[in-house]
Amino acid sequence: MPKTRRRRIVQTRGPQPMYVIAGLPNSLHKDEVDALQDRLPHAIVKGVPSPNQDGALYSPSLIESLIRSVGEFAVRRRGQRNDQLSPISITLLFVPSADQESLLAAFDFAVMSAPLAGLVARDERGRQLRHNRQAVNQVLVAAVADSSDARMNLNQVERRLAYKSDNEALLLPPKNFLTEERDLTTTFRAFRDGGRLWTDRLTDLGPTELGHQDVPSRVKSQQTRRPFVDSRGMAYFIAHPTAYDGAAREVDQGDDLAGILSALRSLYRFGGALPPGIHHDAQRSDGSSLDGAIFQCSRKGRIRGKSGYANVYPDDFVRIGKYEEVE
Repeated sequence: MPKTRRRRIVQTRGPQPMYVIAGLPNSLHKDEVDALQDRLPHAIVKGVPSPNQDGALYSPSLIESLIRSVGEFAVRRRGQRNDQLSPISITLLFVPSADQESLLAAFDFAVMSAPLAGLVARDERGRQLRHNRQAVNQVLVAAVADSSDARMNLNQVERRLAYKSDNEALLLPPKNFLTEERDLTTTFRAFRDGGRLWTDRLTDLGPTELGHQDVPSRVKSQQTRRPFVDSRGMAYFIAHPTAYDGAAREVDQGDDLAGILSALRSLYRFGGALPPGIHHDAQRSDGSSLDGAIFQCSRKGRIRGKSGYANVYPDDFVRIGKYEEVE
């Protein structure tokens, strides 16, 4: 029966949401993953079981297995640009625990996180309800419903990402857009953890109207663009779709974890799918060259730009004509 179910899923056509289940005990995990998959034949359901013992649920090895399971599927499908079989979204359904930040931080801002708060409560024997088959089933079904918080939040994210515009803050590269405090990682973490509403446009950070007289090489005559400008005067212009290059490569089982995570972050933002190769052209808002501006590249580390502009991708990979590494 399991093989028949898998064949049916592979033959499914059209965009497929992915649900990643984490935190269920080994004794229930497989049955619940299979049950949710049967309930949602149009979706992709993945997951890795946690220990039966309540407490810390997300060990480094478990997190690595989970990332590889998700990345090797999602990145390979997106890398092939096979939209009929690739995940259109990724939602992480996890049981809250004291060590949950290790799990959430590992996925960074690539997934929509959905805590299964109802499974933390304890029964009359003192065991968490994540051990109760009926409770797990009810909580999972509620978490994937069209009216669930996770689905409503993801709808908002997908609408915002779809515009692919200069003035969409959710598209900004979190480690390279600098604020007065540091960068956008703290702000993005607030979205992830519920500290900011998904409707928050971050108007305290911009956007800023720029014309041809400001950045003649980037803004056409008689045109106005509204990019976000960071605290050092770096304007982040979304690239034209014809310039989307550097699509995420496919990943194999032997690939390093950092490479898989980087590919995931380049293809998904808060669970919503990004067009492969989408990026910002970062250029000073007064039209001048980068003149030694520092960027934090996900592959090269800290680099000093010496060109007119830099291509900055969602995973904070920075492509630039001339640069030098910073110690």
